[in-house]
Amino acid sequence: VMMPVLGHTLFSWIAQLAKPLHNLLGPLFVVCRIIIFVTFVRNNFWKSYDMLWIRKFGGMLSGHDVPSGKFNAGEKLWFWGGVLFLGIVVGGSGLVLDFPNFDQTRATMQVANIIHLAAACMFMMASLGHIYMGTIGMVGAYDAMKIGYVDETWAKEHHEYWYNDVKAGRTDEAVVTPTVRAYPA
Repeated sequence: VMMPVLGHTLFSWIAQLAKPLHNLLGPLFVVCRIIIFVTFVRNNFWKSYDMLWIRKFGGMLSGHDVPSGKFNAGEKLWFWGGVLFLGIVVGGSGLVLDFPNFDQTRATMQVANIIHLAAACMFMMASLGHIYMGTIGMVGAYDAMKIGYVDETWAKEHHEYWYNDVKAGRTDEAVVTPTVRAYPA
């Protein structure tokens, strides 16, 4: 796809750089999966209300928000299925490919290569969906990531159970009171 745009020479230089860089940074992917898991696992356990969110597809078809905790069921599916499961598959198969000096057979390396490719493609597609929802797919989500807080109205509308826990003092987190924003005319 990129060969006609870049030309053979530039494409070969990029490819010669990308492969060793990919192999060098691959183990960092495994370390990052561990850090992400430890950081977010406590808020990603399934609750009974998550099934309602899944049944209603998060309100995406009806246009009405479904109450959720700090993370909704879609975010929990991404955490357990993408970050954890696919992260383990991509990381494990990548380590098999990255360190071929542990007596792997050629057949083992070929199977690891196919598994690595398939899981990495699924991981990237799910990542793009997650990124879309966190930026332009959900109004206010990008601002929440940018500043680390949401206003009370947004919290109550999108994560009502978490909002109620914050207001009742059952969590040490906070939301910001609603602010009036002035937009240029």
